[in-house]
Amino acid sequence: MSISDRHRTRRRCGLLLSALWVLTACGVDVDSGPRDITDANRSNVIDPTSPVIGSTSGTDRIFLLVPVTLQETRHLRAAPRSVGTSPTARLTSLFGALSVTEIAGRLRTAIPDGLQLRSAVLQDNGTLVADVTDQLLALSSATLIDAVAQIVFTASEVNSVKRVQLFVDGTARQWPGADGKLQGQPLTVYDYPGFIESTQPDFPAVPSPSP
Repeated sequence: MSISDRHRTRRRCGLLLSALWVLTACGVDVDSGPRDITDANRSNVIDPTSPVIGSTSGTDRIFLLVPVTLQETRHLRAAPRSVGTSPTARLTSLFGALSVTEIAGRLRTAIPDGLQLRSAVLQDNGTLVADVTDQLLALSSATLIDAVAQIVFTASEVNSVKRVQLFVDGTARQWPGADGKLQGQPLTVYDYPGFIESTQPDFPAVPSPSP
């Protein structure tokens, strides 16, 4: 082998070693073939700001009333609270005071002062039997609808809860749906259509066809 050939060989080896060193320093793993993105990382690929699947931080929610406006008067908004995932923890938090952040956001609640959760039992069929104190009975009709809707939507956030049956001091009661009609069967979120605040932006009006 000539001197020039040896120089070329050494140069190629040097370039190859340099390339391998760069890959190692950058932490690039070489896969033998394509691989699926795991559930734990898929949300970050779709939206870098979304929480990792399985994370409990900021995922517990209760439902409060949005600020009163001339256009919208009865909507619920999900408010994040790190309170735990059990029905008891969720409803106890709902019955408590508003946070500083919620007050600053002008959120409201129809839950009356002093309302206490006596018990919350989740039955095998998905019905949550929630027994509360009697402050709920003192509310006017419209405010009572809002308060019951808050309870139903908040409780339904808990896994396996399909419907809510409200008791007062151990006695079953009839409660109003969105239309104000009393009903004795357990309530679901479908008894309050249109109560959840829309997160969709307003679409521009469709222009009228030219004459």
